[in-house]
Amino acid sequence: MSEGTSFDVIHCEGWDPVARALVGRLAPGTARERDATGEQYAVALVRPGTEIPPVLLEIAWQHRFARCHHIDEQGRRRASFEYRLLEDGALFLMKVEQWHYKSDDQEEFDKKTAGRTELSFGPDGEGWVHRAPRGYGGGSSSGHVRKAVSELTMPKPAFGDWEPLANSGPLFLRTPDAPETDPPMPAEERPWRPSVPLRPSDLDGMFTAGTRFSLSDSRSLVEIELRDAGELRMPSGRLVASDPAFLDAEAGHFTVTVPPGAYRVELAMIRFVDEPAHERAAAAKLVVADVPVVTWEAALWPGQDALFLGDGEFYGYGVDSGTGCFADVTALPEEMDDELLEKFTEVDPYCEVTPAGADGNIIAFTTGWGDGSYPTWIGRAADGTPVCFVTDMLILNDARISTA
Repeated sequence: MSEGTSFDVIHCEGWDPVARALVGRLAPGTARERDATGEQYAVALVRPGTEIPPVLLEIAWQHRFARCHHIDEQGRRRASFEYRLLEDGALFLMKVEQWHYKSDDQEEFDKKTAGRTELSFGPDGEGWVHRAPRGYGGGSSSGHVRKAVSELTMPKPAFGDWEPLANSGPLFLRTPDAPETDPPMPAEERPWRPSVPLRPSDLDGMFTAGTRFSLSDSRSLVEIELRDAGELRMPSGRLVASDPAFLDAEAGHFTVTVPPGAYRVELAMIRFVDEPAHERAAAAKLVVADVPVVTWEAALWPGQDALFLGDGEFYGYGVDSGTGCFADVTALPEEMDDELLEKFTEVDPYCEVTPAGADGNIIAFTTGWGDGSYPTWIGRAADGTPVCFVTDMLILNDARISTA
């Protein structure tokens, strides 16, 4: 793209990659209102007299999200720059993807033969690069990469100040005097959505006895049963959630703490309606206070920032023994020995263990389908107080409540 190129600015819902066309054209005033409220919209930079925008911006400040696509003459996205709006108002470049097509008729994102490079960066500038120069069929390589944070950040652009976000050098931009507009497009029909981390499913329904869910990957119907798994003694109020096999003095605790005390642990079990003997633990809850949850957020360890999670990603703990647990840091042994591990073989579906000499205890529970990685969510009351922690086994993440 040559420097000083002139472009028309077209506000719209976005780019249809199948039709290879802009859809849902918006009046500039409508786009400006969405920018102010955080609702998503798109900005296309189009050379006068052409249809395919070399640059397309996707913006959703409500989700602290912005993305720039570079599009080739065939209407294929050839580069993508994804940003997050930080708490201090800076826009951080967290991900770059580039595709290298070998012919004009090659499909967009052809995994077998299109070359691909992906870079991702954390808040300190430490990152990861993955290269597949001949596509995934031709081998790949990965490695660490680092950039100065100053190279990855810029001020949030004001509405209409698109040049910094376009990653294209000096541009001459103009908005047509009488832009075409289309009828309003329902939100669910818009051609793109911002990348957002995994959000919890219906945790309230998950902890309501008798609720029935239809599993998304089958026709199975399951019903919720609640089990009291005992009290977790927390002399420090610093919670650890982990596979108990990995517990030792070095295990990290969540950054959000609770007042020292003893708190009930409750299990949400699912029982298959057509196979009553079959049950699984769907979630485990540490109940800090019996008050309604108004908001949910990810439980984080020190150094983690949910803004830097990609679409559908989450921070969770790994499970290799089919078992998870809650523990106060005062219950962590210096190292996990065979005698202590043996006690956790009695989990069915839960058990309580107090290591020798510890004031706190450990409550272990089975984890859904078994091994995997599972997030923990924090529920907060209307006044912002944390009232529960829930480890979600993700069995019901895409399930639907059933009236059957």
